[in-house]
Amino acid sequence: MDTEPLSAATISRSVWAVPSLARAADGSLDKAENAKLIRHIEQGGISTLLYGGNAIFYHLTLAEYRTALEMISELAADTSLVIPAIGPAYGTMLDQAEILKDFAFPTAMVLPQRDIVTSAGFCTGVRNLVKRLGKPVVLYLKFGGVVTVDDATALVNDGMISAIKYAVVREDYMQDDYLKALTEKIDPSLILSGLGDQPAIVHMRHFGLGGFTTGCGCVFPQLSTDLLQAIQAGNWDQAEAIRERFIPLERLRDNLGPISILHRATQLAGIAQTGPISPLLSEPDAAIQEQIAAALQQIKQSA
Repeated sequence: MDTEPLSAATISRSVWAVPSLARAADGSLDKAENAKLIRHIEQGGISTLLYGGNAIFYHLTLAEYRTALEMISELAADTSLVIPAIGPAYGTMLDQAEILKDFAFPTAMVLPQRDIVTSAGFCTGVRNLVKRLGKPVVLYLKFGGVVTVDDATALVNDGMISAIKYAVVREDYMQDDYLKALTEKIDPSLILSGLGDQPAIVHMRHFGLGGFTTGCGCVFPQLSTDLLQAIQAGNWDQAEAIRERFIPLERLRDNLGPISILHRATQLAGIAQTGPISPLLSEPDAAIQEQIAAALQQIKQSA
């Protein structure tokens, strides 16, 4: 596992895969199946693994949290950067920080929330967390306006933030005053497009963001790697053609739930047995699983 601190160079060298977390039939974390998934992602050219929403880190017990950190740090290749999530509740952050201090992860991502939170209060919590961890964290901006541009900028300027995952959904990704304001005050190379492969071209081409995260790229990692390389080379027609190949699976995730669809798609693609999905989420029914299988086949046939 790579322990190098984050920089614009480490952010941009790879797509950030956001994989599911495989579980055995009894619900326990399955090391062997998670190893298969990690190898699959790494063999597709991806060397950054972000364990957050798709891994359902929101709902881990503290005991599972330590087990998960041990597992992903051991399974990742020596050259892979691994970033676990923390939070989102303040008390959970503090308890998890004590566990994280036993590991060499260069950073952790604070999971987003929008209830029972103010911008100033959230930023105070991030500062307290960074002080406890002794290292900066990834700021996950998922809801517009929860963290103000000025507060986010102050966190970056004070060395609290290693990167920003920007994932605010827009009808038109070209029209985003919040992101525009952020990039005017914060180096955009430190910000990642956090909504998968679909808005990555717009975010990187028109706002100058430093990279992007991917869920579907955990199933088709070489496609995401090819997309990043096409964007970085300015091959926009090639990038658009690659982006369009992801649409069948992305559309299902958008309409039926990004986490549960990816969890089951990973298994239906034959990559790893991901096992039961964690409550408080639920299993896609048989008809939806047929749609997932059809989408996977469509992407494979589009090569």
